[in-house]
Amino acid sequence: MKWIIVIILAIILQQFLPWWSIAPAGFVYGFLIHQSTRTAFVNGFFGIFLFWGTLAGYVYYVNNGLLANLLAEIMFIPSGILVVLLTAITGGLTGGLASLSGRYLRELSQVKISPLEEK
Repeated sequence: MKWIIVIILAIILQQFLPWWSIAPAGFVYGFLIHQSTRTAFVNGFFGIFLFWGTLAGYVYYVNNGLLANLLAEIMFIPSGILVVLLTAITGGLTGGLASLSGRYLRELSQVKISPLEEK
């Protein structure tokens, strides 16, 4: 259920920043929350996947799929609902990889480097 934190961060950031603000949301989440690398990626992916999937599904529902169907025609995709799914997957991958990057930076920042010893 920690992926809810990613959704909340993304909602707050997307009020003020463009679409790429999901990456800093995932990055901050991955850096601040201590977890394994797999869990960091899955939570970042799932949080943004749900957020963008819900948002794209809402837009699809409100305009009866007109925009998604037009995009599907342009991209030679058979259905507009697949555009919604591709949108969610693209956002999920961005959020997951950003969260994983934050996790790795946290790991790097905790490494203690010893000075070189002379013999």
